[in-house]
Amino acid sequence: MRQRLLILLLFAACTQAARADDYGSPGGDTNLELGRYHTDFKYFDGDHQADVGRYGVAFSQPVADDFAFELHGGYLTLDVDGEPQPVPASGSGRYLGLMGRYEGSEGDYLNFSAELAYTWHDVNSYNLQTASSESTWYETWGEAGPVFRYDRWRLSLGAYYQGFSGTETDANPYRLLDFSAARSVGAYGGIAFYIDPTGSIGLYATTGARHGVQLVFRREF
Repeated sequence: MRQRLLILLLFAACTQAARADDYGSPGGDTNLELGRYHTDFKYFDGDHQADVGRYGVAFSQPVADDFAFELHGGYLTLDVDGEPQPVPASGSGRYLGLMGRYEGSEGDYLNFSAELAYTWHDVNSYNLQTASSESTWYETWGEAGPVFRYDRWRLSLGAYYQGFSGTETDANPYRLLDFSAARSVGAYGGIAFYIDPTGSIGLYATTGARHGVQLVFRREF
């Protein structure tokens, strides 16, 4: 009787381990991404802190073993602290971009991931004196680091690079202002929990050139 019970317990443990391997299987996915971050825009008169909000969706599709291609886009908000404007302005707009991602699948618990993205941002701003402006910038984003997996949990750490340049077009008075990234490098960390084999909730944070958090709801297929 005891031997049969021991066999059943071992079978249950092995079955649970096999099920754990199913979490985060390679494949396509759709994401809902909600995030805000601070970064410095470099104007001709110095650096100004920008508060950026990105709320959108992403669709990812595998193109080879461990490689995937992503299309992302959505709603964008922007506030720049003390920017060289006649009066303060804030605005909203949209973003759209492409990303290539690599994530190894050979290791049981530890793998390596990297991604490279290029994203277009466009924001229209207005103020109480009916003056308006449009800010458009193009961003290159790259990151790389290890990924730790255990059962339903996924932990990612690493370093990133951001580079962007853009133009602010003011209507009253009319002028063109160029801006770029004041700082380029930093670190990131993230933790995700799988609710079921194809659905997860993740929280990601960045520090350094970009300070912010992002909440990601992912459904894999």
